[in-house]
Amino acid sequence: MNTRTFGWVVHCAYALALLAGPQPMSAANPPNPDSLTHWLQPVLRQTEQAFHDLDSQYRRQADPLLYRLQEVRTRLAGPPMRDSREGYVLLWERMQLEDALAGLKAEAELKELRLRYRKGVEILKMLYEKILAMDHHFSSLKAQQELMNISNPHFYPEFAETRQIIDERIKRKYGFALPEVLQNNPYLSATFSLVGLMLYSNDEKERNKADPEKIACILDFTVRIHADLNTVYFETGYLRDANLTLKSDCEQLFAECARQVGYTIPLENCRDADDWERLYGLLDNLIARALGETGVAPSGVPTPVDQELKYKTKTNLLFALERINQFIIRYGDFVNLGNEYYKKFSKITETYGDDPTCAEQLPEAFRQLEKDIQQTLNKFNTAYRLPEVQGSKLKEMLFGISEIN
Repeated sequence: MNTRTFGWVVHCAYALALLAGPQPMSAANPPNPDSLTHWLQPVLRQTEQAFHDLDSQYRRQADPLLYRLQEVRTRLAGPPMRDSREGYVLLWERMQLEDALAGLKAEAELKELRLRYRKGVEILKMLYEKILAMDHHFSSLKAQQELMNISNPHFYPEFAETRQIIDERIKRKYGFALPEVLQNNPYLSATFSLVGLMLYSNDEKERNKADPEKIACILDFTVRIHADLNTVYFETGYLRDANLTLKSDCEQLFAECARQVGYTIPLENCRDADDWERLYGLLDNLIARALGETGVAPSGVPTPVDQELKYKTKTNLLFALERINQFIIRYGDFVNLGNEYYKKFSKITETYGDDPTCAEQLPEAFRQLEKDIQQTLNKFNTAYRLPEVQGSKLKEMLFGISEIN
């Protein structure tokens, strides 16, 4: 058998080795089932086998013809023939063999394209699931729900109790109370409370009613973190908006790619109804019609190949694959962007645990924010990130490196 085969087989085997890592995964350290690497492994294995099967089918048909063609060419290139008619017969046979091989090659390439298109849709389906997971995460992030409370001194019971004590002191001694409208402003209220705390700091009896150290820690923490929390809040909102745009673009891309095979159901509905097999069925029917495999004419003659449909099908599917490839790049760029943002968020939160004096005063909501940020950073590094082979192996799966000759 001819040793040449689809370039994908070699490259896919290499990709699997990279994905698997240098050593087998131990039972104590199982693979992360949520990672894209884990999701892609079955696709790569199935694709490798599918390309191997296509190549084997092509070789079974083409090798005998190639062998005979070589014999004919050798005979035609040999000594002159005594009977000129023998030369005409061999020349005619060579033309027939070359046409047959060209037809087999074109058929195999179209079937390979069908496989690559199908795998492209499967990758798009995977990325859509990850985009939905990110959208759900951004929507439910606890940092979004309680973020601004962390920078509000009134959020802390110790501060609220002390402020009430100070308000009563000032009202009792000076007959003055902070207007209610200003009490709703955390920074004016905090300033008022801090001044009151300083006025009574020398009064041993009054000072025992409040803990100046705790209040100072709360005020210092809330003032310093206010701008940083705004950064986290608004930049997280930016990431969610960008993710929603990516989701919309993925749905639009699916609609455009599916339309090439006659499928018109939106991605969300297709996913909910698990209607993938109908899409793949339409793809198979399109390829069969392009190859003239849909039946025979009334005279019993096989349906001729529609060259125009064949060319149009090949062009449309290749264009769809190019669009999917561009989307893979966009998805990877977005994950890298999110990873950089959350690295910055992690650095921000790390700076607030450095002071041992006030460490105990950090609220549970802040601890939860630290945890949420670290969990999200881990997801951007594992669950959402495409494996390092994305730049070569996924593109080869979509575009193929066919060595059929």
